[in-house]
Amino acid sequence: MCETEEYFFRKKTEKQLKKIIQMLEILTQEVYDMSVELEALVLQVGETEGVEESVITLLQGIQVELDALIAELAAQAIDTTTVVELKDRLNASEEALAVAVANFTPPPVP
Repeated sequence: MCETEEYFFRKKTEKQLKKIIQMLEILTQEVYDMSVELEALVLQVGETEGVEESVITLLQGIQVELDALIAELAAQAIDTTTVVELKDRLNASEEALAVAVANFTPPPVP
């Protein structure tokens, strides 16, 4: 290979290497951007799970209180119809919430 051919070969190789480096820099930035987005999503999911757990705990606590109130009213021979209806409405809301959470929960990754 003569000097002129070698020079052009080197220039062509340098140009290709610069393109590869540019592509790697773009890819590196895209991977970084995706990792930032993933981190934000992980935080958001954690917050959502915390809210769901708090709501479930609250609803369960209210159920216990309503059960105690129904028992107390029944022991005193007081009509429990209104409190039972309230408890039934709360149960329906709790079930609707459970269905909504289940519908938006992705299946586990195998």
